[in-house]
Amino acid sequence: MKDLSVEYAHIYTNSKISDEQKLSLEILENIKEDNKSLVVLVDDYSFPDPTFNYDEFLAWLSEHGHKPDLVMRESQLIPLCDQVLQLMEEGELKESLISYIKTKKYPCSLFIAAWYLLRLGVLRSSEFPESESASKLINILPKSFESYEDKAREVIATTKYANLLDCIENKYFEGRAID
Repeated sequence: MKDLSVEYAHIYTNSKISDEQKLSLEILENIKEDNKSLVVLVDDYSFPDPTFNYDEFLAWLSEHGHKPDLVMRESQLIPLCDQVLQLMEEGELKESLISYIKTKKYPCSLFIAAWYLLRLGVLRSSEFPESESASKLINILPKSFESYEDKAREVIATTKYANLLDCIENKYFEGRAID
């Protein structure tokens, strides 16, 4: 287990490398923890684009001195989203998430909650080695993600793992808005 798991350079498959990823690398430069895992989550679910070049993206990160220890695709978290729903206590939030999934698709907040709980070692996935789990998380994200991150915290707060919310820190930078 690592002391710290740092998410950075979040990208959508319908996007190109931009100032968002560059800004996240600048913030990452200031995180000096030695026993850390660098992780990238690529959103291939919200705006799927099969032409996204993972190799090019990883090469760019490596060229900038921040090769990730692990890259996951958001679609790989779907089974974990279902597990998070099972962990949630019954109530309005859980019902609204279930309704949203039935009428639309999995919401960002549920993916985020699953991603956090996976990185903290609560959930397991064959795609995520246990050795990459950590006791603390830092997420470097655009400020426009803040409301989704807050909603994910609400989801986790309804589980028996609410105490882990103190282990999650978000570092925001000014970034594009999501519609």
